Amino acid sequence: MPPETDQKTHIELYPLLSGITAATDLISRILVGHHQKVSFAAATIGQALGLDQHRLSRLILAAAVHDIGGLSIRTRLESFDFEVINPDRHTRPGYFLLAGFAPFADLARIIRFHHTYWRNGEGMVAGGEEVPLLSHIIHLADRIAVRIDPQREILSQKADIIQHIKAGSGDMFVPRQVEAFLQVADKEAFWLDLTSPNLRTLLQQRFPLGAMALGRSEMLELAAMFRRVIDFRSRFTATHSSGVAAVAVAIATHSGFQKEDPDRVRMAGLLHDIGKLVVPTELLEKHQRLTSDDFAIIYKHPYFSAEILRNIKSFADICQWAAAHHERLDGSGYPYRLRGAEIPEGARILAVADTFTALMEDRPYRCGLTVTGTNKIMKDMAAHHKLDQDFVALIHDHSSEINDRRYKAQVGADQTHRHFLAECGLLDNHNETDDRCPRPR
Repeated sequence: MPPETDQKTHIELYPLLSGITAATDLISRILVGHHQKVSFAAATIGQALGLDQHRLSRLILAAAVHDIGGLSIRTRLESFDFEVINPDRHTRPGYFLLAGFAPFADLARIIRFHHTYWRNGEGMVAGGEEVPLLSHIIHLADRIAVRIDPQREILSQKADIIQHIKAGSGDMFVPRQVEAFLQVADKEAFWLDLTSPNLRTLLQQRFPLGAMALGRSEMLELAAMFRRVIDFRSRFTATHSSGVAAVAVAIATHSGFQKEDPDRVRMAGLLHDIGKLVVPTELLEKHQRLTSDDFAIIYKHPYFSAEILRNIKSFADICQWAAAHHERLDGSGYPYRLRGAEIPEGARILAVADTFTALMEDRPYRCGLTVTGTNKIMKDMAAHHKLDQDFVALIHDHSSEINDRRYKAQVGADQTHRHFLAECGLLDNHNETDDRCPRPR
C-alpha cells in the first residue's frame, strides 16, 4: 500500500469485528460468546423475514458489535438484565465510537437504537429520529441470547425462552419479528446451533458476507476508529496508542524502516494494543499494586492482538509486530518469550515506542516521567538487552523532536476523547485529575 497510490485493501469485516467483540466478551465468563449468539439469532430471524443480502449483511455486522460501547464490566453486565434500565450507558458510546468511520455510519445508527422498545409502533421513532427495523431485530436477538443459561441443557430452556419473548410481543418487540423467531425457534437445530462451540464458523458458512475494499485513507480511518475502541475505555489509556503511533513513525522515519510505506508503521502503532480489550477497565484504572492474578490477565493482551489482527490477511506484518511488542531481546518478555533475532524489526520499534510513551504518561499509580528520566530508564533497558540499542539511541538523539510529536498526537487524542465523553454524557464521571501530576507535560 505505497503512499503515492490508493491501492485497495480487501477486508473481510465479519471475522475482524467478531474477533474484536469476542475479545471484549472474555472480560467475564457470563459474557463469553454473547456477540456471536446475537449475530446468529439476528441473522436467522432476518433470513426468515426475507431480508435482502445487503440488509442481512448490515444486520449481521451491527449485531457483531452491538455492545462495543460497554466500557466496563459493570456496564456490560447491566445489559444482561432482560429489561435494561439505562441502555444509553452502552448504546450511545457504541454509536459515537463507530459513527466517525463513514462506512460504519449506518451500523452506528442501528446500534444506537438496539434497545428501543416497539411500544405498539411508537418505537418506530426515538428522540425524533427514525429507528431502523434492524435495530429492533438486534433487540429481539439480544434478549433471546441473555435468557440462555450456559449451565443448563439448552433444549430444556427452549420453552421458557419462547414464552418470555412471546410475552414481550407488541410492547418490547415487533410482532412480525417475533413471528419470524417462532418459526425458527420450533427447530431444535436452531438452539443447538446457537450454543455450538463452532458458532463463529457456522455463521461464516451460512451467511457469507464478502469483503469491503478500502483505500489508503480509509484504512487509516479504520485503524483510528479501532484505536478509539481500544483506548477510550479509560482516561489513563485514552491517548496511549496515538502516542505510540507518533513515536513509532518518528523512529521509522529516522531509521529508514519501511520508508516506502510509513502507513503500516502508523497503523501498527494505533492497533498494537487491540488485544487489551480482554483486560477489564477496572484493572486499567486500578490504583493499588497489581497482583499476580492481575498480571496474568495483562500478559494475555499481545496474544489477543495477534488473534484479532490475523483476521486481516493483508496485515500479516502488522499482526506479527503487535504480537511481539512486549517481547524483550534477552527473552524475558511475553507472551512468546522470543529473543534476539526472533523479534521482528517492526516489533522492536513498537517496543521502544510503547515504552517511551508509557513512561511519559500518567498512570493510576504514578505520574509520568520527564524526558530525561525516561531516556535514562530506556538506556538502562537497552544496556541489559531488553530494548533495541539502536532505536533507543535514536530516540535519545532526537528526544525533543520525537517527544514533541508524541505530545501533539496525545493532545489531539485527548481532545477527541473529551468530545466523545461529552457526547455520551460521561464527561463529569471522567473529569478527575491528579494534582500530583503537573500539566501540560
